[in-house]
Amino acid sequence: MSNIKKEIESLRAKIARLEAEQKKAEVVNKALSNASSQIDKVLKDNGINFETYIRHNYKRVNRIIQKIAGQADKTKAKTKPSTKKRLARKGQRSSKTVASIKIPAGKYGNLPNNPDQVFEVKEKGPRPKLLKGYAEEVGLEAFMHQCRLD
Repeated sequence: MSNIKKEIESLRAKIARLEAEQKKAEVVNKALSNASSQIDKVLKDNGINFETYIRHNYKRVNRIIQKIAGQADKTKAKTKPSTKKRLARKGQRSSKTVASIKIPAGKYGNLPNNPDQVFEVKEKGPRPKLLKGYAEEVGLEAFMHQCRLD
């Protein structure tokens, strides 16, 4: 319930802020229309048309227009998506580094899952996966003591 009350209070504050902004905008619009009508009246009384007035104040007006155009360009540049995007490389998975056990050459047997089978490991070449898995599980010293036949 307290979250709902907090949300209601925040919405009331937001409504009050928006109403204040609306009142301020109305006052500004009223002042601008009043100033515009006064300028028109003064120009008409003196027999000057609006174009002459703008030409007289060209530098000031031009600076303001350029400033507005620059702000519009900045907002366009921020929202405009780039036409060519560079693709990011996907990260490649690397294999986990496992401390590999080097089983010395020789004959091995008495494995718990295959007690009758004898494996022969040569100096160079691959080691059987069953031997390597059991050696990693038990530890190299215990494996050598238990399974080495030579």
